[in-house]
Amino acid sequence: MIDLIEVFDRAEVGPLTSETDYYMKRYVPKLTEVIARHRVKWDKETIINTDDDLTDRVFQAAVDLLAEAGAYCPETNRVMQFTREEILLACSQAPKSATFGEGRERKTMCGRRPDTTGDRPWVHVGGGIYTTDEQIFMDTVEKMASFSIVDSVSVPSILHLRGKDTRVRSPQEILAACKTVRLAREGIRRSGRAGLPIINGISAASQPASMFAASYPDFGLRPSDGFLIDFLSEMVVGYEALQKVAFYNSISANIGSTSTPLFGGYAGGAEGVAVTATCYMIMGNLIFRGTYHYNAPLHSKLHLSSTKPLIWAIAMSNAAIGRNMGYPMVNLPYLGGGSGTKQYHYEMACYLLAIVTSGGNVFSGHPAMSVQSDSLVPDDHRFHAEMGLAAAKLTRAEAEPLAQKLFPLFGDKLKDPDKGMTFQEVYDAKTKRIVNSEYQKAMDDVRDELAGMGLEVPVS
Repeated sequence: MIDLIEVFDRAEVGPLTSETDYYMKRYVPKLTEVIARHRVKWDKETIINTDDDLTDRVFQAAVDLLAEAGAYCPETNRVMQFTREEILLACSQAPKSATFGEGRERKTMCGRRPDTTGDRPWVHVGGGIYTTDEQIFMDTVEKMASFSIVDSVSVPSILHLRGKDTRVRSPQEILAACKTVRLAREGIRRSGRAGLPIINGISAASQPASMFAASYPDFGLRPSDGFLIDFLSEMVVGYEALQKVAFYNSISANIGSTSTPLFGGYAGGAEGVAVTATCYMIMGNLIFRGTYHYNAPLHSKLHLSSTKPLIWAIAMSNAAIGRNMGYPMVNLPYLGGGSGTKQYHYEMACYLLAIVTSGGNVFSGHPAMSVQSDSLVPDDHRFHAEMGLAAAKLTRAEAEPLAQKLFPLFGDKLKDPDKGMTFQEVYDAKTKRIVNSEYQKAMDDVRDELAGMGLEVPVS
């Protein structure tokens, strides 16, 4: 694989073009061309693809997209170009596993193939949703970390100092990022699992300086945690991302390449999202030197991941990488339903049936499109992790009819989702036990409904 300095140089020496011309003359026409060339087509009904020939064609279309369109660096107005041979070599040398955590919590996340019913997927829970209170932040992290089936956590964001929210890219942001990781470490320590890894970086950190500060050895993230580096827009690789690449590679940290291709944006429809999401995973290894990938396609207007074409596209990208590259990944879903609602649980069950059987690992989802403060309710995330482990026992062909039964239970609500609950509304403030009977009943009812459909979700 080409070395890192050479990757950085590609941002300095490639063809000069404007961002508009990159999209209108390179990315969009090339994406359309490779989709047609490789006959990538969604039938508008299937949720979980079982056609491996189509899956492999999506992967080849993604390789062609990167080789022919390249990536774009906005700071230099240059196209980062890579040959097909360089891309394929990087794919063949991509990591097949990533090891996280310390002590007895040190474990390995593996890349998975579709229909691998005999292996246990990695279980990741949590999210970067805003938390209004430090005690709620720590209680949320402690409770999520305490679940024995959990292998890693995403920690919430906390942006306030002395009662005021910090301004993005301000000096206070650096303090907020440091504060976040300190509180997260304390919450995890209280769970009795001090070595458990945090693999979503620090969501309060928008700039490299904040993330570097939050990596200070005395209190910060450890190289055995996970550090997210985002691609911007579609196929855009900014200097801030490359600065993080340089630093994290210098400390041998686990890098999570992260992408959010938009359905209805430049990526187009289901086929374009599937190809672009797959291309991002290839780029994550080649450009960022990632050890795992955060896959998070979104609907450009609804701001969620659970429409039928998006679930198909996300699952397809997992299968394409699983069959052809083996790069470890988790998939970050944004769901419409609020915490504790049946809609939220239905969305998550349908999503996990598609993703886990297609080769992805388990990641519990963001409720309420990630906009409701204090909406990380840990028992939701345990339930969803249990769903993911149950889904891992099925093949794609077995999961497809279940997904088709589930989708009508929430599909018509995505434009006006059910409102959910907050941490404070579910738990007793002192004991942290569930005291909201409505919350518990919704979860129990959905568990029974899933069993009636043929998906047994045991309580962990």
